[in-house]
Amino acid sequence: MTGALIAAAFAAGFFGSTHCIAMCGAIVLLFEGQNSAIGGRTLKRLAYNAGRMLFYVTLGVIAGASGALLMSGFAQGLNVLRIAASILIILLGFNLALDWQALRFVEVAGASLWKRLSPLARHVLPIRSTGAAIGAGFLWGALPCGLVYSAVALAATGGSALSGGGVMFAFWLGTLPALLLAGASAERLNRWKARPQYRRVAGAIMIAFGLIALSVPLLHTGGDGDETHHHSSAMHAQPVVNSSL
Repeated sequence: MTGALIAAAFAAGFFGSTHCIAMCGAIVLLFEGQNSAIGGRTLKRLAYNAGRMLFYVTLGVIAGASGALLMSGFAQGLNVLRIAASILIILLGFNLALDWQALRFVEVAGASLWKRLSPLARHVLPIRSTGAAIGAGFLWGALPCGLVYSAVALAATGGSALSGGGVMFAFWLGTLPALLLAGASAERLNRWKARPQYRRVAGAIMIAFGLIALSVPLLHTGGDGDETHHHSSAMHAQPVVNSSL
């Protein structure tokens, strides 16, 4: 199931990355306007995205550990997480294919976190150093973006802190190309953004993938029920055999 989550998170990040340009592109463009060498601007863009990665992975680890802890007291906790993960993959697929925004409600959690972290922005802006770029990336990772916090919800179903961190790392990898190129190739990215067929195909693949993933825990649950029924029937039949003797 972890592989399915990682693939879905990467696809969501890659095909939804035009949304990331709208959210984070402005700060990346600041690197282009500064009076520094091309190498320095590139280094700052890399540092900014490294900061985003640190924030996403940290959030994924926390979400994955929290989800595992929440389900640890339930006998069917793992199956519940798998079903939730599959449903989230399907919803993300509809988000990409039809722009349903079915998971927009998760932005509420992001807005609360951003409200607490945003005052720290004054310590990293303007971005004059690599360290400040990393800090800006970490802070801007907390922007109340439905796509990001949908991926966090996906990470929470991973069943462990390691899985949650891996899901968010895959999501970051998916968003990376668009944000690395946002400064140098904004026009090309805008043309790519105008082609919704990419999102529709990706969304359809994710929906199919989610339905397949959903069938596994549902069939497993049904199998457990049949096994329990057979076991119960055998236990019930045993006294009848003994009484005949």
